[in-house]
Amino acid sequence: MRFLDYLGRPAAQLLTLAPFNIWQFKRTVDNDLPDNKVNYVADRYDFSFACDSHETISTIFIGSDHFGQFLGGISFSHDRGELQGFLGAPSKSGKPYSDPILGEYGPWDRYDDGRQSIHIEYEPRADRIRRITLMRADVVP
Repeated sequence: MRFLDYLGRPAAQLLTLAPFNIWQFKRTVDNDLPDNKVNYVADRYDFSFACDSHETISTIFIGSDHFGQFLGGISFSHDRGELQGFLGAPSKSGKPYSDPILGEYGPWDRYDDGRQSIHIEYEPRADRIRRITLMRADVVP
């Protein structure tokens, strides 16, 4: 299965799948939010996901190229032009910017359909992927 297929599914389904079933995840709950968001973070692998209060996956964050088989052909080795050639024209795009507190962010592209969105953030000073975020349509900002 691809990561997009896990959006809207119980966290336990992903956590029991290899290789995730042997990883150390830190589980936290954001009690100060209206929906008590549950987070699972595997820092060692630059991978995390967020769930709603029912532990249904809403967002997946990927920061490395160790997940090719789960990304449906998207690779961190793609540059922006190659990725747009593979995925088509993005639904939305943004320019690089610098936040005084959070630092530099590279340009980004977002691909939306009725069920989910794929958000690709590129490195600020290099034409390569920095992070991929997969989101259910109902949690897209």
